[in-house]
Amino acid sequence: MSRSAAERSDAPRKEAYHHGDLRRALLDATLVLVEQHGLQGFTLRAAARAAGVTPGASYHHFADKEALLTAVAEEGFALFRRALEAAIREPASSARERSHNVGVAYVLFAVEHPTRFRVMVGHSVDARKRQPSVGDVALATYQLVRDVLVEGLQDGEARTVSNTEVLGWWSVVHGLAFLAIDGHLGPAGSSPKRARVIVQEVIAALDARAQLPANPDSTTARTPKRKS
Repeated sequence: MSRSAAERSDAPRKEAYHHGDLRRALLDATLVLVEQHGLQGFTLRAAARAAGVTPGASYHHFADKEALLTAVAEEGFALFRRALEAAIREPASSARERSHNVGVAYVLFAVEHPTRFRVMVGHSVDARKRQPSVGDVALATYQLVRDVLVEGLQDGEARTVSNTEVLGWWSVVHGLAFLAIDGHLGPAGSSPKRARVIVQEVIAALDARAQLPANPDSTTARTPKRKS
């Protein structure tokens, strides 16, 4: 985000409060502040100041900083699920291709909403004990991804997909998401178009490799014969 954009986001937003939209103003301010200072540098007082109200006014909507971050995470998972469901509805020639589309959508959401994604992933794990609702929405989203992935791995065959396989493929897209937003994939971290190409190529390459028949000679080290 540019400095001018950040300054506009930090500008007092008393008009939002007067129109009864303080909750929205606080959520938006939180994303800007977390982007600037990280989760540890964010405070409820700072969010209230950015929203143009007194710290006391924010307590009408959120009990503390954790409650505000939890609300941001819950909203993020709702948007995330919407993006994944849109990917599921994309034309696909097979269940396997549909699972690829969902994997791409997973990473693109992170690229398009990096700060929100960090809050969702970084805060929701700790918040589940205090606020079960965020854990429920996170689990429901994971279950959606898992169901599509299992169906894609089966690809019309009646076979059992292990949790290890699911975890492996989830690790691929989750890892790519963070590699992108952390800057390790170069321009792909800020370009959904480039990120889409990279993710599609990685998923296709790994999937093609996974479908190759097992070759014992390639996985088992040969033991050299001992000379007599």
